[in-house]
Amino acid sequence: MSAVERLIELFAAQYRWGLHPLKLFVALLAPVAMIWLADRRLRARTDALTEQEEKLPRLPHVRPR
Repeated sequence: MSAVERLIELFAAQYRWGLHPLKLFVALLAPVAMIWLADRRLRARTDALTEQEEKLPRLPHVRPR
C-alpha cells in the first residue's frame, strides 16, 4: 500500500466517522477566537477605566498623627 493510498484511506475514514476537516478546523478555532475576543474586550475596558481614573481629581493626603 503506497503512502497516497494510506492518505486517501485516512481521509475517507475521517468522513466515515463524521470528522469533516472543515468541522474539525472550526471546532479547534472556536475556543481560540472566543478567548481572543474576550481578551480584546477586557483590554479595551481596562484602558477606558484607566483613562477615567486619570481624570478624577486627587484627594489630599492626610498624614496620621
